[in-house]
Amino acid sequence: MLHATPHGVFSWDFTVSRDGVAIAEIDMAWFRERADVKIGEQTFSLYRQSAAKGSFTLQSGDTILAQAQKISAFSRAFRIDTAGRKLTLKATSAWRRQFEVSENEALIGRIGPTGWAGRTSVIDLGIDLPVPVQVFLFWLVVVLWRRADDAAATAAAVAGSS
Repeated sequence: MLHATPHGVFSWDFTVSRDGVAIAEIDMAWFRERADVKIGEQTFSLYRQSAAKGSFTLQSGDTILAQAQKISAFSRAFRIDTAGRKLTLKATSAWRRQFEVSENEALIGRIGPTGWAGRTSVIDLGIDLPVPVQVFLFWLVVVLWRRADDAAATAAAVAGSS
């Protein structure tokens, strides 16, 4: 099981740890859906490939390790292809920030916050998924959280100016 801790109250950067030892650093881009992840000595790029299609990619150098496709513009769900495996990442409900990961319709784990208000999270996907893929799945969740946060801030600003 992995734990992700934001670098600060207003930060979207995270440290991912296992058993209290940091194993990955997620450095989110400020204005785009992109991040750099450092795991050990290796750096991975996570980025939105296509705005129109909702495609996201995990890449190391020239090698694509995983790709995710948003299932629909109106759902919080993705189909992920990685090393011949087909995974699904989807919100457990419309009202919660927790997500489930399944393979062939069988639940393999969950990603979600440890409390109702914060972004400190648990990534509980077992050990048979490589750490870079687990971090990629968590990053997809963070992308959706960030979108929701941006939408709420915009709605509050519009309501405040009325």
